[in-house]
Amino acid sequence: MPIPGVLLLAAGLLAATGTQPMFTDVTGGSGIPSLKYAEGVNVCDLDGDGLPELFLPDVKGRDRQYKNLGGCRFRDVTDERGIKESDGIGAVFGDIDNDGFIDLYVVRGAYPYGLNVLYRQRQDGSLEDVTDKACVSGRKNGISASVADLDGDGRLDIFVSNWGVNTLYRNVSTDDKLGFEDVTKAVGLAEEGRSWGSVICDFDGDGLPDIFVSRGGFGKGEDSKLYINKGGGVFEDRTAASGIEGVKWSMGAVAADFDNDGDLDLFVTNYDGPDELYLNDGKVRFTRATEGSGIKSGKSVGAAAGDIDGDLLPDIVVAGFTGPVRIFRNKGGGKFEEVTGISGLGPYKKNEGVALADLDGDGDLDIYVANYDGHNRLYRNDLASGLNLKVRPVDGKRAAVGASVRLYRQGKAGGPPVLLSRQDIQAGYGFCSQSPPEALFRLPDGGTYDVTVVFPGGETVSKAGVKPGVITIEKQGLRK
Repeated sequence: MPIPGVLLLAAGLLAATGTQPMFTDVTGGSGIPSLKYAEGVNVCDLDGDGLPELFLPDVKGRDRQYKNLGGCRFRDVTDERGIKESDGIGAVFGDIDNDGFIDLYVVRGAYPYGLNVLYRQRQDGSLEDVTDKACVSGRKNGISASVADLDGDGRLDIFVSNWGVNTLYRNVSTDDKLGFEDVTKAVGLAEEGRSWGSVICDFDGDGLPDIFVSRGGFGKGEDSKLYINKGGGVFEDRTAASGIEGVKWSMGAVAADFDNDGDLDLFVTNYDGPDELYLNDGKVRFTRATEGSGIKSGKSVGAAAGDIDGDLLPDIVVAGFTGPVRIFRNKGGGKFEEVTGISGLGPYKKNEGVALADLDGDGDLDIYVANYDGHNRLYRNDLASGLNLKVRPVDGKRAAVGASVRLYRQGKAGGPPVLLSRQDIQAGYGFCSQSPPEALFRLPDGGTYDVTVVFPGGETVSKAGVKPGVITIEKQGLRK
């Protein structure tokens, strides 16, 4: 059996430890205007050309879609794609009908209140409003959404975070008919509260996606919630027993294997206090590890996790509302150091959603920040050239949302493989944001590596002797 281990690499760390800025602000030449009231950002390769696009909701204006032209340059394709609605706050991409074309769900419950919209992508790349046909308009104050196959039937369901009772739409589509059912109460998720966002991933390692919900509000502290999937898409509130407490107004969260022990930990943003780091023991028991971790941030909204410096450890980018975006570099073992001062990121306040993606195709993670004061920014990662591996798990025609991708290297003297990094495919995280459904690993050298993908439901597919480049790993089991 492979065993986890921490591998700190010197390669790629020059930008993080030297005097050169890690990122360059390329907003000016990107073709993306400054949206006045942006809160979230969704990144996905909508047209299948290998370059991830941007969807930018505008909570008090026209929602916009930007096609990636390469080199951090974009073109507005809102009208030609058929995006007609305005005032979105959160959104999520996902192939809801398993036809190989990525669809878009937009949540519009903020200012002013509006009904949510589901856009289905046609084969020509245009988007068709199928909200009424699918029965997913929602009549609550929705903030954001995530998608995942929560009941194991091979179709993506939609979870909407609301001010009030959250909504779980179970996908009951057939080959002939698109449709969803509101099953919130039946599956154990109908609790009143003020929710802002969710992270859906497998916290207990049983192959079933669980749900963490960020909650809280003005003058009203509410515990965030951890719901564990018991099978068949039915959930149990495990918050009290999990050890997650002390964040009374969480607006966002990200899950990643921060201490490289093979399971998923949590970083939770707090708008009314310090942000918190929780380390998972693999059995859904979390230890609050903020003190001594090197993370000192708060009054935060969104966050993203990813390897921005090329050492295979997930770093944390925090979107601050009263201060600038901050970066905490992962040093291993649950320890971080702040590198905001040498990051090259600007001083702007009122930052909300943030997403990481390889937007220019050079093998490192760039940053896009949504800002509520007209300072949306695109930052190009200037990490030195190096070898990288992109892994894209698929289930049939669609990306395998919820899959866990693990990178291994053979141990010394014939010993067991060493876990270098784990990355999970999540559709929705932080605050109203999303990254492409792929795992990006910066490789320390040109040697061979092994990749294992654990698909939702527990099926495992491994590929040995993987070289740098882009690979697709397909689920082998029978599909419904």
